[in-house]
Amino acid sequence: MHASALLEHYGYLAVFIGGLFEGETILMLGAYAVHQGYLSLWPLVACGAAAAFLADQFYFHLGRRQGAALLAKRPTMARHIARVNGFVSRHPAATVFLMRFAWGLRIVLPATLGLGPMRASVYTALSIPASLVWAAVVVLFGLKLTQLLHGLVGQLRPYEHVLILAALAIALLVALARQWRSRR
Repeated sequence: MHASALLEHYGYLAVFIGGLFEGETILMLGAYAVHQGYLSLWPLVACGAAAAFLADQFYFHLGRRQGAALLAKRPTMARHIARVNGFVSRHPAATVFLMRFAWGLRIVLPATLGLGPMRASVYTALSIPASLVWAAVVVLFGLKLTQLLHGLVGQLRPYEHVLILAALAIALLVALARQWRSRR
């Protein structure tokens, strides 16, 4: 099966699974696929938002259930949480909306909220629109960036497979590096 056919058939699933680990990179690739006609805009936004929502829920509930034990084992994470705890405790609702855009703090912020007094139902209710807004912003930015690149570089279609593989490799390396850093 040709790579473009694979993208058309499994693109949304790939966006969802990849989005659980590295959201922006995957959504930017998805935006390129929308620009090229392989995927559609709103299903892409929905897949990205669903992945972001589930990842945020996971880290919130991890913080709620295992937060103290996790912080005892991971002093680096404990320092990060201590650093952001003041803002989070003063502005919990704003944190839910802003954390999707806080690169490098997307594990720490939901976990910090999970350690705090916010009810899980409130977190879930705030996380749904926050994930949707974030996914829409990233995809629309990705579309504009793709249009700009096409204007500057010309048609990228002959190189799209190499670019997609390179971006996926970068996303995987970033996700592995974040996992490695979070375990220190």
